[in-house]
Amino acid sequence: MKNNPGLFLIGIIFFSSCFVEDEPVPPYVSPPGVISEVIEMGPSYGTQHFYDLETDSVVAIVDRSSWDLAFGSSNLNRSIYLNHSKLMKVCDLGPVDFATAILPQQPVWVIDASSGNPDSTGIGAWAKGSAGNLTSENHIYVLDLGFSTLGEALGRIKLQLLGFQNGAYQIRYSDYPSGPIYELSIPVNVDYSFMYASLSGSGAVVSVAPPAGNWDLLFTQYTTMVPNPDNGIPEAYSVNGTLLNPKGVAAARAFEVAFDSLGVSDLSNYSFSSDWDLIGYDWKRYDFNTASYLIQSNNLYLIRNRVGNYYKLRFTGFVNQFGQSGHIGFESKRL
Repeated sequence: MKNNPGLFLIGIIFFSSCFVEDEPVPPYVSPPGVISEVIEMGPSYGTQHFYDLETDSVVAIVDRSSWDLAFGSSNLNRSIYLNHSKLMKVCDLGPVDFATAILPQQPVWVIDASSGNPDSTGIGAWAKGSAGNLTSENHIYVLDLGFSTLGEALGRIKLQLLGFQNGAYQIRYSDYPSGPIYELSIPVNVDYSFMYASLSGSGAVVSVAPPAGNWDLLFTQYTTMVPNPDNGIPEAYSVNGTLLNPKGVAAARAFEVAFDSLGVSDLSNYSFSSDWDLIGYDWKRYDFNTASYLIQSNNLYLIRNRVGNYYKLRFTGFVNQFGQSGHIGFESKRL
């Protein structure tokens, strides 16, 4: 596969900032009765961690590079998502011939909305029909596979979505602009929010997220639109933060409130959202003057988990005692 010069500068900026060493800080001690955790992603941010508030445990850790596409398993969601942890993007070439399809001189690249809204994916509305029997619009897409944890461009794939019948997605793909053509069937399992596929070689259905009923939060690198500090224009950027389980989890922001005073009686004051990125990444910020991450200590979050219990959560750190980033510290308490 060929390299992707279009996003290489972004990759350089992102990965150079990731490896900046911060000043060591003393360990944080939580108040009595509050659960304290650290998610050990490490400075390369190469893993995704699925966390269960009910049992205070990480129920799965996966290599972020193990998958490329996620396919909705619910009758309510037949959307197809890019691997947001690798800065992937897609260009829709329309209903053209697969073998001869090629990018225009000025391709329009799109990312998925980090909110997870199925109406705001980069691939978009790819088929028509009922949820159990979808006929493809037969568009050809070019996928930019993003970057490795070392900042290396991962190349491009040509993709055609063939349809959804008999409980499975059917896809066709090859390297871009040409190469051996593979077809892959991705059967759905309604116990999971998504089924995942790797498009490496002849492809494979891979295990990524645990069953939807087993977790609440995902700690991961993901792609979102961030204003460029020089001109204010939003650009696709890799950030590190926390996403919600799309099946039954919602959250609200409770900023400028004391953690200890936030209780059950306050829940009615907040509007809960199921947007994946409601918690997001901006509970921290990078200070270029001090070359360190600063935690926004007044950013508190209320979470209604997938079984209906409420928790309050705040972040306590992003570096370990050796000044290495990618160590997400937080504390939580069930209300």
